Amino acid sequence: MVRYSKRRAVWPLRFLLILCLSLVPQFALPHKALAGITSASDNFARADGPLGPNWTDVSDGGLAIASGAVIGQAGLLAGDMWTENAFASNQFSQVQVTSTQLSGGLWIGPAVRMQAGGQSAYAGIYNWNNGDPVLELFVRNAGSWALLGSYNSGPLAAGTRLRLIATGNTIALLEDGVLRIGASDSTLTGGAPGIMAFGNAVAGHWSGGNAAAFRVSYQSTDASGIKSYSVISADNGYGPQTLRVLNPTNPAAGVAHNFLIVLPVEAGLGSTFGDGLATLQALDAQDKYNLTIIEPTFGIDPWYANNPNDPHLQYEAFMTRQLVPWIKENLATTGEEQVWLIGFSKSGIGGQDLILKHPGMFSLAATWDFPADMSSYDQSGGDSAANYGTDANFQAYYRLTTTFVAAHKGSFRTSNRIWIGGYQFFQTDVSDYDALLTSEGIAHSTETPPQDMAHRWDSGWVPIALAALYQDSLDLH
Repeated sequence: MVRYSKRRAVWPLRFLLILCLSLVPQFALPHKALAGITSASDNFARADGPLGPNWTDVSDGGLAIASGAVIGQAGLLAGDMWTENAFASNQFSQVQVTSTQLSGGLWIGPAVRMQAGGQSAYAGIYNWNNGDPVLELFVRNAGSWALLGSYNSGPLAAGTRLRLIATGNTIALLEDGVLRIGASDSTLTGGAPGIMAFGNAVAGHWSGGNAAAFRVSYQSTDASGIKSYSVISADNGYGPQTLRVLNPTNPAAGVAHNFLIVLPVEAGLGSTFGDGLATLQALDAQDKYNLTIIEPTFGIDPWYANNPNDPHLQYEAFMTRQLVPWIKENLATTGEEQVWLIGFSKSGIGGQDLILKHPGMFSLAATWDFPADMSSYDQSGGDSAANYGTDANFQAYYRLTTTFVAAHKGSFRTSNRIWIGGYQFFQTDVSDYDALLTSEGIAHSTETPPQDMAHRWDSGWVPIALAALYQDSLDLH
């Protein structure tokens, strides 16, 4: 390998540096005085040779600059880490595809959490694959490679951006902002962002740095008008999650616009108990009540709690610190929207916990056939234990006891903000909770009389709950 002397970029005027930083706060300059920066970039627009002092070659061999692009070594594995600055464990790295087409078995792509001389890293690569191009996601641990996922991309156009993100235990490879490969892996933390390549593959402009703890990317809209977004969250982990959104298209005249969050009872897009969003759409709830309807997904069956033992299962924090602020910032039309919750079973008790603990964030909650008398964190089996984490956590922060309800009743004494109803499995629980709310002076409405229906989204209780939510909402405007 030909070695070149390293040359540090010099900025001639100190005031120019200060001016640049004041005008562009996230602009990353190649100087160790800026060790606190959160991002960096390199367009490789300089003389051919090694990448320079901001970079550190991996132990397999280093990359080089050739004609304003970064290039690997013929027949060899190579890579470089950006080591001029220190970054958090949540990282991103991005490169651009150039007009120089790959060939044979060449590959190149962004890498994150690079460490131990590059012997450990996550790498998202564009692999020419001998004429059948694919995107692939790997974890390299102590020199051993393991495939986390692949996507048949076909040839990528010049300028295509490949971004690799590691947030918590979620690793994701995006093509021009669209999620192509997502995985959950906890092998590596820390390290640095960079680039890896096999053979003399070429890539363009690089950027990398700290990744946000929460990221939402639009993916597609289906034939019925439901939009899907990819969510990468440090609190809602174990892989990227899907967020579905249904907007009103012909809202009823004179009806104020509000948000309705559907609280699923299953992991992912599971529909064993029906599809909450589809049930609402079939009722034309989005237009009849002028609602933007939002349904998140989760890595495990959600009880909407923070697990003290698992930093990747912080579902209460995800809902309150990430999802609702995003909804208000990106989906509001008036800025005066109420936020409603609807759920049943585990998302029924979860919905009650959320509104009682966060009355300034959630306006109304409708919950149906839920285990209000649940007395231990593992009473409902493995998924409740996995979400609550410990019985002490459940008892202190989530169990619907007289003490818990009394401590949070202050905002619920004058207007009906809670609706409860129905039964199949939990008739006594719901009636007990009704009595508890009444005893604590909490204004609420109920399904009268409570009806025995199938424990599903589509069994007939949702339109009753919706009508109650709308009626109660009128008193809050």
